[in-house]
Amino acid sequence: MRLALFAATLALSWAAMAASDEVRTLEWDDLLPPGSIAPPQVISHTGAPIFDDVPYGVNTKTVPELAGVRARLPGFVVPLDTVDGKVSSLLLVPYFGACIHQPPPPPNQIVHVRFAEPVVLESMYAPVWITGVMKLERYSGLAESSYAMEGQAMEEYRYESAE
Repeated sequence: MRLALFAATLALSWAAMAASDEVRTLEWDDLLPPGSIAPPQVISHTGAPIFDDVPYGVNTKTVPELAGVRARLPGFVVPLDTVDGKVSSLLLVPYFGACIHQPPPPPNQIVHVRFAEPVVLESMYAPVWITGVMKLERYSGLAESSYAMEGQAMEEYRYESAE
């Protein structure tokens, strides 16, 4: 009986470790809690999205199930800290120019990413995929974010069909 229980426990441990190696590809809508509506893409005369319609402008609500998930999310980089020309922390945002030349998206549509080992940023103008472990953690600085990520990798964005 003990041997069977030990084997079952070992099998569950191996399954949990294998699951932790899996990477879940996220889209920005996945960061919105159930019942939330994606922020409207109302464009001002300057070309900047406007997010000041209540309740979108200050939406900080998160999806608790994303905490601890190893995920991959596409977006644009707003560098925060650099070390020897490499980026050690950044804001990942869903559209180009957010937080720099345009109003920032809602906090639950911004991810504060920190890398243990700084990474090379080829271009601020090109989208990237960032892989890491998601956290429900507030950041306030250049913009506010409701999510954080322990960055593990950054790579050039390439469109991948769901088919």
